[in-house]
Formats: sequence, structure tokens, C-alpha cells
Amino acid sequence: MGGYFTLSLRCSIYLVIYMKEKNCNCIIPQRPKHWGMRICLFAIAMVFVYGVWYAYCHYFPSPANRSLKSTSADYVNREYRFGDGNSTHLAVARKNGIQPVAHNEELRTNNLIKIKSCDNYKVNRQRYSHAYLTPEAANLLDEIGSRFQAILKEKGLEKRRIIVTSLLRTKDDVERLKKVNKNAVTNSAHQYATTFDIVYAHYDRQSLIGESVNNKQLANILGEVLKQLRNEGRCYVKYEQRQPCFHITSRR
Repeated sequence: MGGYFTLSLRCSIYLVIYMKEKNCNCIIPQRPKHWGMRICLFAIAMVFVYGVWYAYCHYFPSPANRSLKSTSADYVNREYRFGDGNSTHLAVARKNGIQPVAHNEELRTNNLIKIKSCDNYKVNRQRYSHAYLTPEAANLLDEIGSRFQAILKEKGLEKRRIIVTSLLRTKDDVERLKKVNKNAVTNSAHQYATTFDIVYAHYDRQSLIGESVNNKQLANILGEVLKQLRNEGRCYVKYEQRQPCFHITSRR
């Protein structure tokens, strides 16, 4: 919706400028008094309206979520509580990933892909990791987001983005994380740039258009996408409960 607003505003401005340059009196017979002030006020009003829409989408729950009383343990159906263990993730990460980096200042990203928020997913602010993945892992993340969006569109549901919470970690990052997260392990697959976490308990709301959907429904849609890719041999997945996320490692 933000793109439509920007496009409409630009088109309106360009039309006014074009007609002014062409001296087209049939549409703009005479510039009214305080013309510039009126344009400014109109632009401010449109920005305000867009701001209200953005805040409503991102900070207020949808009607479907208001009645949702589930805990994180209830979000995901049992068939999507994948149990690929840390040793399984580590084995494929060591095979396909980069060499672990000890210190942040030693990190080199020449052969890695920068992961940024896009239409298919949102990348949270990284405090204990760096937003980089191997090309194969980046492609996997894109595929997860794309399939998730396709299902929402097919079902006529509100547009939401999955949220990526963790990506590449150095050994320094792992040690810092262990101080605040008891689930963090020293031998983390995140050190190989093949692994990322996607939260299943909440999603980034992008639109008011479509049928309202709650986070439990979205979690199981995400679970179905991961099940498909796991069965295709694209990834290993670990269902985490204390930290409500899917821990995902690319197998390529």
C-alpha cells in the first residue's frame, strides 16, 4: 500500500508541474492564492494518513489475533515440530558453509549474500549475529518467504511477512549470546553462514486487505512450507520452544 501512496503522490505532483509548464488554462485556469501552502498541507495530510495506516498495521493486532490465547507451545501443530538435532545441523553446515570466524573484526563477507528486509521477509535488528548467508542459504530463505506469500495470496489472507531473527554468528557473538540465552550452544551451526532462525509466534503485518488471520494459523502455514522443503531435501529444521522459532540449515 505504501508503494501505491508514493506513486499516487508523485503522479499528482508531476501532473501539476506538467500542466503549469504547458500553460494549460483548461485545467489550471489560474493559480489560486496560497497555492503552494495548499499543496504543502495536502502532502502533510497524506503523510499523516499513511503514518496512521502504517502504525495500525504494525502495532495493533488483527481481529483474529485478539481472541488468540495460545502459548508458544500451542502455535505449531505436532507434525511441524521438526526434531533435526544440533549434530545434524552441524554436520551439513561444516560441509557446505564457511570456516568459523573468531572475532567480529576478522569477518569477511566477499563470498556471502547480504540479507535485507524485502517483500517476502523482514530481518530483525541483529544484536548477536550478522545479516549474511551463503548463496544457497540465501536462496532457501527467499524460497521460504516466496512460498509463504503464495499460500497467503491463494487463501485470500492478509499480507504478512515472516521475521528472520538470527543469521551468521562469530565465536564472539556466540559467547555474548550465551550470557543472555541459556539455549545458546558453543558449537552453533550459525557460525557457518548456512543457518538462520525464523520466529513462528508473530509476523510483520503488511496490509489490511484480505481475510484476518491469527498467528497460530500463520505458524502452521510456515510449518507446511518448511515441511515441503525438508521433504525435498533442501533443509534441516529444528523446532525451538523456549525461543519460539524454527532453526533452519540449508543442506546445499
